[in-house]
Amino acid sequence: MTLRAVACLCAGAALLPAQQAIDERVRTLLRAVDAARIETSVRTLVGFGTRHVLSRTDSDTEGTGAARRWLQARFEAIAAETDGRLVVELQDAVVPCARPGMPREVPIRNVIATLRGTGDPERIYVVGGHYDSRNGRGEDGKGAAPGAVDDASGTAVALEACRVLAAQSFAATIVFVAYDAEEQGLLGSRAHAEALHAAGARVDGMLGCDIVGNTLGMDGARYHRWVRCFSYAPTGNDSLGRSLARAVTRAAAEHLHDFEVRLVLRGDRYGRGGDHRSFFDAGYPAVRLTEPREDFSRQHQDVTERDGRPYGDVPDFVDFTYTANVARVVVATLAELASAPPPPLALSASLRRDRYDTELVFAPAPGARAHEFVWRETTAADWTHVVDEAAAALEELDGGRVRATLAGVCLDDVVVGVRAIGDDGSRSRVATPPEPERNDLQRRARRAAEEPDDPK
Repeated sequence: MTLRAVACLCAGAALLPAQQAIDERVRTLLRAVDAARIETSVRTLVGFGTRHVLSRTDSDTEGTGAARRWLQARFEAIAAETDGRLVVELQDAVVPCARPGMPREVPIRNVIATLRGTGDPERIYVVGGHYDSRNGRGEDGKGAAPGAVDDASGTAVALEACRVLAAQSFAATIVFVAYDAEEQGLLGSRAHAEALHAAGARVDGMLGCDIVGNTLGMDGARYHRWVRCFSYAPTGNDSLGRSLARAVTRAAAEHLHDFEVRLVLRGDRYGRGGDHRSFFDAGYPAVRLTEPREDFSRQHQDVTERDGRPYGDVPDFVDFTYTANVARVVVATLAELASAPPPPLALSASLRRDRYDTELVFAPAPGARAHEFVWRETTAADWTHVVDEAAAALEELDGGRVRATLAGVCLDDVVVGVRAIGDDGSRSRVATPPEPERNDLQRRARRAAEEPDDPK
């Protein structure tokens, strides 16, 4: 079964009377995404010459100081239309830096706009791009570093998503961020993620948008029909991040019909990193959205001239229609998740011994109108099957727990999960139960690690 078929089945399986509510809401939001505004944002950011973290801060037309003040002003202009629902602030910090040629400590400033939720405001979703840039020398704070694709494009997506989503209210809180100093070791996003973690924030997902503007590959082919979605998993094929990634693919399949999200079951591009890593390290679900094929000849390079024209990471090589589609993926995902109840708590799964049925025990999500149950083969990248509560033979247990029976589903071969559905038909990300210890050798290894060494 294809992902598109699964999306259609999801829409029809529960067929709640309010199902059209979230569909129409997202449809309205997606129509509001404006490629021309994204282009203006990218070109304005490039116009500051460089946004290197060590570039000048005393000018209104050049350097990182001018860029961050412009971003702050744009977020504040959006906030002025929200009756106080969107609040803009700056996060300042002095953080360690280990990059060659850089000072040991670097001052950073993140620009943050928070759209507080109306029903479950302590549940938070974050979307961000990094507004800093660099050229061929990572320590150069003076030379030109336009950073149109890397990452004015991602910053423009976060800004446009803020403009579109701030026009409405959502149950959960959505935070839009322009991160500083990603190019020097994820410094801005690390400061933000650590601050959220220290405050005990309940972040249910972070979408990092980094390098989402180029569609012309180094092979001469045009790649404009999909965006890659990377996510970390400490082991195996499942994690909070992978759960979030599959929520992104579902949102795109449900609400965008000519643009795809393709899962890459790797934390990031091979041997590389981005701001979503800071949130993964803090224990939060996080993904990275990145264009299908990067052109490394323009990335982190000095601006040169080819055929009488500037060549480098300049706006001429940005496909703004493509970047707008990435913004639509972000808007659809955040609108769906922030409207939905929180994910339920998947407690355990087991295979019956008298027939090939899987029993999934879970704690229902607060405020959920219903739940859906999904599964896939262990080797499948995404969910392939879904059933509603009527097909899952629910049974109430003690302590508010519920047992769902998935008839004919052999747990040996699949991964199962459950997600919540809101009154408007919105869906949470999927929660999967923890896997038991696989065998006696694993139990012995764990016990050996917990027991002190024998003094003999």
